Amino acid sequence: MAPTLVRKIIERKSRWIIEIRTTASQTNTGAASMMPRWPIRSDASLALSSNRYLSTMNLFQSPSNRPPPKIQNERYSISQSREDLGHAISMVKSYDPAGYLAGRLLPTPQMEWTYYGVRSFWVETGLRIGSTALVSKAASPQEQLLWWEEGIEKVFRNGDGAIEHPTLRLLHHLKALPHSTSAVDNADRAPLFLSKCHFDDILKGRREDLSIKQYATLDQLEEHAMWSCGSLSQLILEADGIFEKEHPLPHQAVKLLGRAHGLTNALRLSIPVVSTTGKLVIPQDLCEKYGVKSPRYLLSALGQGDERCTRALQLTVEEIVSRARGYLNEARELRPQLLALDQQPESRRNDVGKHTVAVLLPALTSETFLDRLEAHNFDLTNRNLRNVNMLEHTKCATNLLVASLQQTY
Repeated sequence: MAPTLVRKIIERKSRWIIEIRTTASQTNTGAASMMPRWPIRSDASLALSSNRYLSTMNLFQSPSNRPPPKIQNERYSISQSREDLGHAISMVKSYDPAGYLAGRLLPTPQMEWTYYGVRSFWVETGLRIGSTALVSKAASPQEQLLWWEEGIEKVFRNGDGAIEHPTLRLLHHLKALPHSTSAVDNADRAPLFLSKCHFDDILKGRREDLSIKQYATLDQLEEHAMWSCGSLSQLILEADGIFEKEHPLPHQAVKLLGRAHGLTNALRLSIPVVSTTGKLVIPQDLCEKYGVKSPRYLLSALGQGDERCTRALQLTVEEIVSRARGYLNEARELRPQLLALDQQPESRRNDVGKHTVAVLLPALTSETFLDRLEAHNFDLTNRNLRNVNMLEHTKCATNLLVASLQQTY
């Protein structure tokens, strides 16, 4: 390993351990504390003052301390934007801890802020217990979702109507910011809007979560994964001015990741989802293919004694895992083409490829869970599957850091 890479890893390692512990602590406490807990800066990181380490220092700063994107709305103060960002980060840390660290490695503040704003929206629209929708406590999940649909309409409506919810207020600010690149200064250009259709797709997936108790086919489950998770990465690309019409290859790559991420997330949440909502993530066609007759029973503690049926269920999970790995591999095969985009002399930008690679880093967190699931014989009911110790948290974080430095995913 190159000496420079080793030095950077050593300098960042203590910092990452602090953040991992903070994230793990918040995960264990659940929603008890919704206020963000900013990681403590280490003296070692503060001592790095040379220009050589300026880019490294961006990782040591909490997102709220990095320079914020340009404020377009004079009535939306920097202090208010930081407060709203703090809410978004706390939601991600509490309910999607695996998705937190990848956001810290994005190359620009605008991409990072958008990452947490969009990811918080994705998390909050999926909450049924402890929902942050500004509705009565007696509101049904359908009423909560309707509130979010009306909220996103308000975000994209012309004018600055009052928006009370911190995540929606943050998205209203981020949806139309001017972007700039290292190759071209676009500060004076008209703002480039985040596409509303991606938010609509996320909400479409959430509505399916309420109406469908079991998908008919694996293809239907994949379509839901694309709506729910594929839209997330596309919005981060758009935050950097990388739109599908001008840059189809980056969007092709993140769509593949979205399918893999969505399938992985469905498996990760399969037990709590079936226990709280009755929704089964194993598609009907796979149940018929492998002879799984009572999947909901098998996913409960009562069904663990039936070895033959349990094995049949494991085969269905194995096929979903295989499909998710296939999409991860397809996305990785595009890496040389993505990095080659930065070498094209006729291009107006020289960072599209490496910025896209940064957006694809969550592929590693998806792969980590798939590896754990395979190591436990594709048994979704194995209690050790979701008991991740500090060593494994550190290993996952180190893999993300090394991949970021090496521009891989």
